[in-house]
Amino acid sequence: MIRFHSIDIWSQFTIGINCVIAVLLGSVIGWERDRAGKSAGARTMGLVAGACSVIVGIGEVMDTIAKLGDPTRALHAVITGIGFLGAGLIFSGKRGSVYGVTTAATVFATAAMGVAVGLGFQVLGAIFTIVIFAVLRSTQVLERTLHLREVKDE
Repeated sequence: MIRFHSIDIWSQFTIGINCVIAVLLGSVIGWERDRAGKSAGARTMGLVAGACSVIVGIGEVMDTIAKLGDPTRALHAVITGIGFLGAGLIFSGKRGSVYGVTTAATVFATAAMGVAVGLGFQVLGAIFTIVIFAVLRSTQVLERTLHLREVKDE
């Protein structure tokens, strides 16, 4: 029998610190979405990143300390859960248009960042946050620029 309360404080503290880091990084991504006027802002992205970090952190501790299970099972659970969350963010509009795909992809990327931080890859998580932020920001500028050109050409 495993006594879950016997998991050492240091492991719990480490998971907690990683969660805080993931929430902060996720909130940065969400802030960019808020600034762009999109759904799933800082709170959502922070919660997604933090939850993913905690889930994989606990999965890793359960495997390494308690010798229970396979840590990749936590990854599978995160991927499945985020898939359902992302699917709920995609809508179809009039005339067959689809929107929310970028937000769904951003939630998925934020979850991946949270997983990285939760597994101890804090620097990678920070780098990936910068990459996500840069992609969202730069493509938005390009889209606006191209759209202005289309309007001027008409």
